[in-house]
Order: sequence, then C-alpha cells, then structure tokens
Amino acid sequence: MRAALYALLASTALLGALAGPAEAADRRMFSYDPISPDAKRLTGAGLTVLFEQSLLGARPIKVLATGVPAQALLRKGAEKDLGKGGLSAMSGVDTDAALFEVNGQAEQGKVYVRAFCPGSKRLWLSFSRIAVRRDLRIQAFGDDPKAPDQARLCGTLDFSYRGEWRLPSGGPPDPNEEWTDSLSSPRL
Repeated sequence: MRAALYALLASTALLGALAGPAEAADRRMFSYDPISPDAKRLTGAGLTVLFEQSLLGARPIKVLATGVPAQALLRKGAEKDLGKGGLSAMSGVDTDAALFEVNGQAEQGKVYVRAFCPGSKRLWLSFSRIAVRRDLRIQAFGDDPKAPDQARLCGTLDFSYRGEWRLPSGGPPDPNEEWTDSLSSPRL
C-alpha cells in the first residue's frame, strides 16, 4: 500500500514538473526583412511575428505588417483542411513546417486572405522554425475555388531576421496603437 502511494506521489510530481515548463510561455516579437520576390511583393517592408516561446518551441499568435497597420490573428491549422495528404501531397512545400490558419473574422484577417491568395476564402500559413537570429520561411496556402477540396500554394515568402522587439512587462503592446510620447504630455 505504501509503495503504491509513493509511486502515485512520484508520478504526480513528475507530471507537474513536465506540465509546469510547458505552460510557462513567454510572449516575444521578431521582425523580418523580405528577401524573396513573393515576400517583397506581399509584405513590402517586411513583417513582425508575435509568438509564444516555451520549452516546446515557438507558436505564432499574430502576423503584423511592418510598414502599415495591418495584422492577422492566427489559430492552429489542420492539414486535413488543405485536402487529401495535407502538406506532404503538395510539391515544392516544406512538409515539416508548423501550419496555422489566419482568422478571417478577426482584425484585418480578410485583408491578408485577399492579399496573399486572391480568390480564396481561407488562408493558411506554414512557418519554419522561429528562433533568434534565424531567417524565416512562410508559405501561404488558400482554398482553391476551382478545386473545392484541395488547397493551393499561393506563395513562398523568405525573410531575413531583423531583430526582436522589447515588450513591456505588463504584456504585449498593441502595434496598432501609438506608443510614442505625446508632445503635449508632461515628461517624467
């Protein structure tokens, strides 16, 4: 009886230790400059990615245009939504990338869908590994109006790492709000 109790306590402690770091995620923002023709055409001055960094990796939350106030909220994507075989069934696609869907109902999501995949109603973005001083590849996929059950590759966007935004300790800033000092406010 006592051995079973010790085994249960040890299992609970191990699960708590594993769950604790996975839940503790830091929000960070990296900016990127466009280097591929698709990235230059679709993003102009580049983009910024807001993501959660944990021990298990980075999960993008939002994609923001660097030069204009446009942002797209992301949610986890399902490969089955891309059609039979998902990413691995498409040629010229990074099959080991993390897939996310742009929420077309939130913020400027519809703008991103129209810009990245004209004619599509949905947009998925696959991300290479997000890490400090590492370049980024994003591939854009849209639903194909001519083939309803199959997504199409709309563009491959390659970016060079520019830098990291410093976030305030109270949480991530809203990039669409003016954050600089107002000339009429008193300076401390």
